[in-house]
Amino acid sequence: MKVLITGGASGFGAAVASACAARGDIVYVLDRVPGPGVFHAHDMASPDLAAWAALADWLAAQGPFDLVVLSAGISATGRFEDIPLQDHHKVTAVNLAGVIRLVQMLEKDALAPGARLVFIASLSCFTGYPGAASYAASKDGLAGFARSLRAPMRKRGVRVQLACPGPMDTPHATRYAPEGSSAKGRMSPERAAQAVLRSRSFVVVPGLGPKLAVLAGRVAPQSMTRLMGRVLFSKLK
Repeated sequence: MKVLITGGASGFGAAVASACAARGDIVYVLDRVPGPGVFHAHDMASPDLAAWAALADWLAAQGPFDLVVLSAGISATGRFEDIPLQDHHKVTAVNLAGVIRLVQMLEKDALAPGARLVFIASLSCFTGYPGAASYAASKDGLAGFARSLRAPMRKRGVRVQLACPGPMDTPHATRYAPEGSSAKGRMSPERAAQAVLRSRSFVVVPGLGPKLAVLAGRVAPQSMTRLMGRVLFSKLK
């Protein structure tokens, strides 16, 4: 099986890459820094048309892919008005606009019959996320994109999935968490990766705690948003 992973050099993406390699898959990684498997350097926020054209050529040469995991993502935390506008733009470029552009490339001739296309969103899709508003907006956009593609892709034999993991013990989480935050209670990326790879459901929420958070977000959205505010926003400088 050929597996393409964006953001596969570290964190959740690297955990997926390791799990796929362990079961004998051929792993291809897109990231800004070298990762496991067959690597192609690419910045999902790049405005360089030549870089995107080179990526299209590489995808055509390496594909078609049986599994694509769209894991690359960044955040910007703090008071919304204090975060530079260019940081908000980069969040949406990496997490949403770049994904849309990549999927359009893949859809043309780089997805194998029966392929799986897995979008990695966030638990933020089920609750407000004070302190990381543009991140939440980009992940909500990604979720809407995945839902909108699900039926058309199914007609072509491609299964679309939307994974919404909660906090994981990754460099990404450490970078954007409030200073001094503990990793206790965060799910290991390896465990989350295994849950996503095993699931055949459209929406995948790894772990019991995140599943309960999804339920709370649906039943008591205002209370859940206040809780998220205390967990993140109130602790940010």
